Amino acid sequence: MRKRCKIRAAMLLGCSGVMTATLPMAALANSSVIKAVGPPAGFGELEQPREVVADLYFGNRKVGEAWLIAQPGSVTFKDPAQLFKVLPELRASPEVMARLSGKLPDHVAQVCPVPGSTSCKPLETQDIDVIYDADRFRLDLFVNPRFLNVVGSSDAYLQPPTTPLSLTSSIGGAIAGSTQGETVYNFQNRTILGFRNGRIRSDSAYASDLGFIVDDLVAEVDTRQHRYAAGLFWAPGIDFTGRRRIAGVGFTTQFDTRVDHEALQATPLILFLSQPSRVEILIDGRLVTSGSYPAGNQAIDSSALPDGSYTLLLRIRAPDGSVREERRFFVKSSAIAPLGKPVYFAFAGLLANTRADRAISVSNTVYYQVGAAYRLNEKVAVDAAILGTEDKPIAQLGGWLITDVARVRAAALISGKGDKGVLLQLGSSGMSKLNFSLDVRRVWSKTGEPLIPLPTYVDNFGSVPPLGAQSLSGSYAQATGSVTYSIGSAFLSLSGSYRHDEGYRSDYSIGPAISWPVLNRGGFQLILNADAQRSRSTAAAFAGVRLLYTDGGKSAVATAGYASLKDRDDGRRSARAVGSLSAQWFNETEDHTQVALEAAIQRDVETTTARANAEIGSQLGSARVEVLQGIEGGSATQYGFNFQTGVAFGSSALKVGGRDLNQSAVIATLAGSSSNTAFDVLIDDVPRARLTAGSSVPIFLEAYHAYQLRLQPVEAVPVAYDSQSRTITLYPGTVQHLRWSADRLVTVFGKAVAANGSPLVNAAIKSSTETGQTDENGYFQVDAAPGETLEFQAGGSPPCTVSLAGVHLEGDYARLGEVICK
Repeated sequence: MRKRCKIRAAMLLGCSGVMTATLPMAALANSSVIKAVGPPAGFGELEQPREVVADLYFGNRKVGEAWLIAQPGSVTFKDPAQLFKVLPELRASPEVMARLSGKLPDHVAQVCPVPGSTSCKPLETQDIDVIYDADRFRLDLFVNPRFLNVVGSSDAYLQPPTTPLSLTSSIGGAIAGSTQGETVYNFQNRTILGFRNGRIRSDSAYASDLGFIVDDLVAEVDTRQHRYAAGLFWAPGIDFTGRRRIAGVGFTTQFDTRVDHEALQATPLILFLSQPSRVEILIDGRLVTSGSYPAGNQAIDSSALPDGSYTLLLRIRAPDGSVREERRFFVKSSAIAPLGKPVYFAFAGLLANTRADRAISVSNTVYYQVGAAYRLNEKVAVDAAILGTEDKPIAQLGGWLITDVARVRAAALISGKGDKGVLLQLGSSGMSKLNFSLDVRRVWSKTGEPLIPLPTYVDNFGSVPPLGAQSLSGSYAQATGSVTYSIGSAFLSLSGSYRHDEGYRSDYSIGPAISWPVLNRGGFQLILNADAQRSRSTAAAFAGVRLLYTDGGKSAVATAGYASLKDRDDGRRSARAVGSLSAQWFNETEDHTQVALEAAIQRDVETTTARANAEIGSQLGSARVEVLQGIEGGSATQYGFNFQTGVAFGSSALKVGGRDLNQSAVIATLAGSSSNTAFDVLIDDVPRARLTAGSSVPIFLEAYHAYQLRLQPVEAVPVAYDSQSRTITLYPGTVQHLRWSADRLVTVFGKAVAANGSPLVNAAIKSSTETGQTDENGYFQVDAAPGETLEFQAGGSPPCTVSLAGVHLEGDYARLGEVICK
C-alpha cells in the first residue's frame, strides 16, 4: 500500500522528518504586509519537488489515481501515459501528451473547501488544467472539449449470435371471391435459415393466376460494416427506376449491426458537459426524452426522436440546480447517409421477372448498379449512381438540402441513349402548424419505353411494390403534393396529383378537406368533416359529421351528411343523404389472445352495403374473415379470409405459431413442478407471452436488436424460479431457445428437538431454496419444495436431515410438528 504524506498547518512531524509550524493568528491580524522571502531556515525542503499519489477526479467523478511530482505552485504527472488508460475520454494525440508532460499550475486558490460540493464551480479552461488539493491528495483534471473523445458514439456493434443453425418461417394465405364470381387465392411464405452473421433467405408465393413463384432466394453475410449477397434478390434502384429483381451478386454498406443504428440516421447531438448533468430534449416546448450523462463530450441519445428536420431545445440541468439551454438544428432520415459515414453499393447480374407457372424466370439482359452517398455536413448530402444494361448506361446525380423549414431533394439523370430526367422533392419538417410535401418529376425516354425493363410484382411477405412511375410509357411528367394547416383543433388540407404519359390523356385530381373536432368528452368525440375532389372524369363532394364513442373494449362510429357525384364523361349526376354506422368489440384474455368483432352498414351516393368481420390473434397465429353484402341492386355477396402463422426452429426446439411475424424469434420454455403458476415473459419489461410449467411458446421479434428477457409470476405465489434478466442478440433467421424452471414451494412449520427432547436452539436449516434458523424454543418456518430433504445443524454437532416425502400438505402449507434430530 502506497504511503501518503500530508503536510498540515500544525505542530507535527511530516513524512520527511521536518517539523512544520503555523504562524500565530495574532501576528496575522496585526500585520499589514507579508513579504515572501523564502522559507525559514531549516524549512527549505518544503519547496523541493516531492512524489505523491493523488486521487484523480474528472467531472467530479473519481477515475483512478495518478503519480505526481508536486512543488509549490505546480504539479507534473510522473507517468502521463497512464492517464489515457484511466480516462478513455481523453484524446490520445501528441498535442495532448505534450501538455500532460509539462508543469501545470496547481490553482490552489480554487480548491473547493468541501470536495464534491455543487457550490464549487468547475475550472473553465481553453487547454488542460488541474486543481490540486494537497491537504486531501486530490487532483481535479479539467480538459477543453477539443481534447476529448465523444462518449457514446463509438463504433459499437452487436455481437453475432452464437446459436447453432436456426430457422424462422412466416406462412400466410388469403382467399377472396363472391357468390357470382371466381375465387382467387394467394399463399405466401418467407423462410430464413440463419447461422450467426449469415443467412439464406427465401420469399415465395403460390397464387391462383401465377402458380408457384420464387420472389427471392439469396444468401447474405453481414460483416461489421458491409453486407454481401448472392442469388435472386431485389437491387435497390434509383429515384427514376425503382427496384429491379436480379440473379447476381451485391455489396453494400450496412449499419443494421451497429448498436446505435437507429440514432445513426440522425444528426449527432454532441454536448460538452463540465460536470455530470441531466439533459432534457424539447420540441416546440414539449419534453420528448431525457437522460443523465457524465462529464465530457457526450453523444446524446436521439433514437426516440421522430423523423424529420426541426429545431431542438437542449435543457442542461447541473447538480447545483443551475440550468442552461442550447438550440440545435436536427435531422433524422433513413434516406440520407449518416454524418461521417459514407455509403457504397454495387450490384450486378441478370434481370429476372415473374412469369406464370415458372418459379424463377431469368432473362439474358445484364444489369449493373454502383453508387455512393455522402453527408457533407448537417445540411447538405450528395449521392451518385451509375446503372443500366449492357447497351444503356445511366447516370444519376442527386443531393439533399436540409433546413429548419424543409428538406429538399433534387436529382438529374442522363443515359447513353439520350434519355433524360429531372426530379424535385420538397418536404416540411412536420413540426409546425403548416406542413407540405411536393414531388415533381419529368422523364424523357428516347425510345418511349421504360428506362430499365419493368418487373412484374407478386404479393409476398418480403416484397415491396417497385416504383410505378413508369407504368404506362417511358416519357412522362408527374406531380403530387399536399398542404396541411392546423388552426386550433381544426385540420385543413389541400392535395392534388397530375400525370401525363406520352400518347395518353392527362389525368389529374385536386381537392380540399377539413376536419374539425368540436366535442371530446366522456368517451364521445364529434367531428365536422367536409371534402371535395375534382378529377378528369369526376367531381365529388361531401359535408357532414362523424361521431365516435369508446368505452373500454367497445366502440362505435357513425357518420351522416350529404354527398354528390358527377361523372364528367357521360354527364350522370347523383346526390343524396349518406351515412354509416359501425360497432366494434375488442377483448384480450389473460394469455394475451386478442379477439375483435365488427359489424357495419354504409350508404353512399350510389350503393348501400353491409359488412361484418371477425379477427383473432393468439400464440398460434392470427386469422380474419370478412363478409360484404350489397343491399341496393341485389349484388353478390363478397367474402374474404386470410391467416398468418409462423415456424421457429433452433437449439433442438420446434414451435409453430406466433402473432407478430418478424424475421427472428425466441422460443421460451418453462419446466418444473409449479404447474398451476402462470408466468409472463417480459421482453424489455413488456409482457409478450404467458407460460405455465411444461409449456413452450415462440415469440417473433425484430432482427438486429439486443433484448432483455425475464420471467415474472402473474400472482404472488410461493415458487422458486430464476428471476434474473437474460440478454440475447438476434439477427435475421436467429432463434434463441431460452429455458426456465419453476418449482412449487410450500411453507413448513415445525419444532426441531434433539434426541433427548431438548429444543435445537438457533440451529441452521437449509432447503433447496433458502436458509433459515430455529428460534430459542426450536421453532422454525422455511420454504421448501414438496418431498425434498431439510438439513439441520446446531453448533458444532453433525448435521441431521428430515425428509418431507409423504408429509400432508394443506394447500401451500405443511405442519411438521416435532422434528427429532438424531
